[in-house]
Amino acid sequence: MSWYVLVEATESYSGDERWELVEQIPIEGGREAALARAEKLSQTYVQGLDPEKCGRLVFRTSPTSWLVEQTRSVWHPNASAPTTLSHHMRICLAELVIAREPVPADPPKKKSWLRRR
Repeated sequence: MSWYVLVEATESYSGDERWELVEQIPIEGGREAALARAEKLSQTYVQGLDPEKCGRLVFRTSPTSWLVEQTRSVWHPNASAPTTLSHHMRICLAELVIAREPVPADPPKKKSWLRRR
């Protein structure tokens, strides 16, 4: 069907971190074009941070996927040393094989004012 680059990232909620799909990038030009775009994104994709201030480690985990660790250093007030924060992303090549729209939801039924016994 068609090729995509998928980007998953760690998202933090109340101290819990979990992986979420944050980008689905459709690619024109077939598998080779998608592979080149995925590799480029593994080296350049930044989620919400200034790329000039971030460190980066890129690991190829398979021929079509990468794990990226993005780090930055912050110095909090009253701290005696800086803290390093890290954010992780998985970037992979994917072929869309099935696309089906969800069935529209039915509107809620009106509640009756009469009480049943």
